[in-house]
Amino acid sequence: MSEGKLMAEQARGERAAALLREPLITESFDALEEKYIDGWKNSSSTEGRETLFQMYQALMVVRGHLTEVVETGNLAKLEINNQRKFMRR
Repeated sequence: MSEGKLMAEQARGERAAALLREPLITESFDALEEKYIDGWKNSSSTEGRETLFQMYQALMVVRGHLTEVVETGNLAKLEINNQRKFMRR
């Protein structure tokens, strides 16, 4: 992968990491997770539990995607450093 693409991936990762550190975002994820789990535990209808479970799963997919972008950015940073070390030789 070209250094330009790697740098773009690194920048995306840094932005995703900043989002995951943002207090309002973390508060939102935590509050929604708690709301969905509590609602699921206390739901008396199968349909309600199913809906809450799906909402919880969607929330986890979003959080997981942001985490994946962070990890990809970290790998891109390592690759950039490796390429630069190789070019110095």
